Amino acid sequence: MDANTNPARLELLYHISQSLNSSLDLSEVLHHVLDEVITALHAERGFLMLKNEAGEFAFRVARGLEQQNISDPSYQISTSIIERVKLGSKAILISDALEDERFNTQNSVLVLRLRSILCVPLNYKGNMTGLIYVDNRLLSGAFSKDDLNLLSAIADSAAIAIENARLFENVQHSNQILEVAYDSTLEGWAKALDMRDHETEGHTRRVSSLAVRLAKRLGLDKTQLTDIYRGALLHDIGKIGIPDTILRKPGPLSPEERTIMMNHPEYAREMLCEIDFLQTALAVPYGHHEKWDGTGYPLQLKGSEIPLSARIFSIVDVWDALISDRAYRAAWPFDKVIEYLRQQSGSHFDPHIVSEFINLILLEPLIEYPEPKKG
Repeated sequence: MDANTNPARLELLYHISQSLNSSLDLSEVLHHVLDEVITALHAERGFLMLKNEAGEFAFRVARGLEQQNISDPSYQISTSIIERVKLGSKAILISDALEDERFNTQNSVLVLRLRSILCVPLNYKGNMTGLIYVDNRLLSGAFSKDDLNLLSAIADSAAIAIENARLFENVQHSNQILEVAYDSTLEGWAKALDMRDHETEGHTRRVSSLAVRLAKRLGLDKTQLTDIYRGALLHDIGKIGIPDTILRKPGPLSPEERTIMMNHPEYAREMLCEIDFLQTALAVPYGHHEKWDGTGYPLQLKGSEIPLSARIFSIVDVWDALISDRAYRAAWPFDKVIEYLRQQSGSHFDPHIVSEFINLILLEPLIEYPEPKKG
């Protein structure tokens, strides 16, 4: 009976196929493939090679070999068998290499005393992308034709799983490159905004860094931290729509001027709402002037209606403004700012976040700021 019509082997093959497609992590898939093969065939040793970008076959994982040595060109394996598989893209079964006349002149076979060997290609869409090799140095006839058929079937599933993982890895790498480009662009925008308003130069860099530290303390995940960082960089992007006469006024704003200034969150929303990768970061520039008690703007949101990222950033933004010199007032002393934040807890700010922020600035060095003034 063919291995692939044997009910037990079919069940095993189904299990292996399901298992191999349970992950998109390339390293995890490669190790899983070889572990499944070694277990299914009761092999003594084995390794998996993949074709790299240069078109060369390179060791990726091994079992029963000294892994620190497998990348050494002088490492002794049966290169003749590997070359046959690479050149012909066909599987090889050897019952006893020492007695096989095809290999009686091969040094690696003789030195390693190789006997039972299986080596099959990994083929994806007609192209050989790698190979799987297993052997047994003690027993002749350790592998049968059924074993060869089983390994070939495993290789077919493995080739698909490996290619899916590779594609996912490439997409992730491309996304990382795009994210670096995106963030560099956002940082450029933020720097341009700071340069327009000389009084707040460096403000965006400081609050972006501090907001991420506070978000980490609150247990936000990597995606949320990215949103906080990007939102913080762009929190004042709407001020592009505010006239210089108001934005750079060396003193308090009149009620009319303040009304105009309060439009900047809406300007930010209008500017950013069509940019897909900034949708989840928009909560900060649009919502960081909302207040816990519902008296903020532009939507008068209250309590947990306010997005978490906006609640986090609003505290950092006010802290930075008060701890810094302005044309119309000197920076407040450190302890005065702390007391103000406590007073505003439950009215302007989320009480829990106020508590965590105060713990942060009291217990950790604020590398974004010079030594704070004392009251």
